[in-house]
Amino acid sequence: MREDIQLAVVGAGPAGSTAALVAARELDVVLIDRKSEIGSPVQCGGFLPEAWELEALLPRAGLPDNLREIPEHCILHRTQLQRIYSPSGKSKEFAVAGRVIDRRAFDRHLASQAARAGARILPATRATLVEGGLELSGHYAGRLRPQMIIGADGPSSTVSRYMGNPAQEVGICQEYEMTDVDIDSDAAEMFFSARYAPGGYAWIIPLGPDRANVGVGVRASYLSGQRLPDVLERFVRDHPQASEKLASGEVLAVMRGLVPAGGTVGSIQKGNMILAGDAAGHVLATSGGGIPLAVVAGRIAGQSAIDHLQSGTPLQEYLSRIGQEFGRELDRSVQIRKMVDVAMRSDRLINALFAALSPEQMKSVMRAQIPSPLRSRHWADGDRSDKE
Repeated sequence: MREDIQLAVVGAGPAGSTAALVAARELDVVLIDRKSEIGSPVQCGGFLPEAWELEALLPRAGLPDNLREIPEHCILHRTQLQRIYSPSGKSKEFAVAGRVIDRRAFDRHLASQAARAGARILPATRATLVEGGLELSGHYAGRLRPQMIIGADGPSSTVSRYMGNPAQEVGICQEYEMTDVDIDSDAAEMFFSARYAPGGYAWIIPLGPDRANVGVGVRASYLSGQRLPDVLERFVRDHPQASEKLASGEVLAVMRGLVPAGGTVGSIQKGNMILAGDAAGHVLATSGGGIPLAVVAGRIAGQSAIDHLQSGTPLQEYLSRIGQEFGRELDRSVQIRKMVDVAMRSDRLINALFAALSPEQMKSVMRAQIPSPLRSRHWADGDRSDKE
């Protein structure tokens, strides 16, 4: 394969496939993915709020149809609550209507939409940036000379590195799919503890009445020499509340992945290249939720490519559009994460923070809003007084 094209999209996840879908309506588009099977292997995640919840989460964003209306065959389960546990075992909950997505089916659905719009899909193909274009190796070998490139190739993006960006700050997650568990199938549960999920949180996300995704997501700097598989095993086996729910469970699958944790990475536009989704750091640092931002960023990237290649609109406009639609929420999520970093190494401080926040304030944190207890930091001051 050796040819000139208008747009190459590297990475067929939610951001890349959405960008290709939008752009292929007007442009000649190639969508390249190194995975032999798009959507597989699944890494982590799959929890996605319903459309009306996303409107509250991202009030200025234009939510694409492929985020609002997801085929039922891509939805494994629906939940109604989010329940959060402190290290002391106390829990608080609030209403959140959620969809638990089959990521393999969902990613393949999005890529199929892009193909129907006219994009050419190249799976099992690695794209290496070289002067003048892309060198392809794998199933489809050759060279492409695109007028523009969208990098949507994940947190270890080769496009981002070629643009000169430093490595992202990432969290690492390990997850089991478990069956024969005794869970509340209406509730997505999060567990905070420096012992069981250092620098992050653990979760139980129902996939049905007795099946769940069970995982931990942490930052490497908090592991202090521990192995992540051991941290997950300890959570499943020893956590006072979770272990009771998971005691009879059996593991059907093991998944592992990286999640951006530091917000926007370096520059997301350089020359004829832009970044979207995980490659750009488009993930809410408060929850690790990346699907909504990835799909919105993909829509903006695809439309920016059309505007640039057909009308000469400067690609810097992409930065402005991202900022207008979800920049505030992204920046605040990083700000909140930095505010609570001090608590993440101490179960005593996590308990104090938990006590200071009402369920509605916790929900606002998940929406990247900063409640007054976080602004005042009185929870931290109170804890220091207790120790004195």
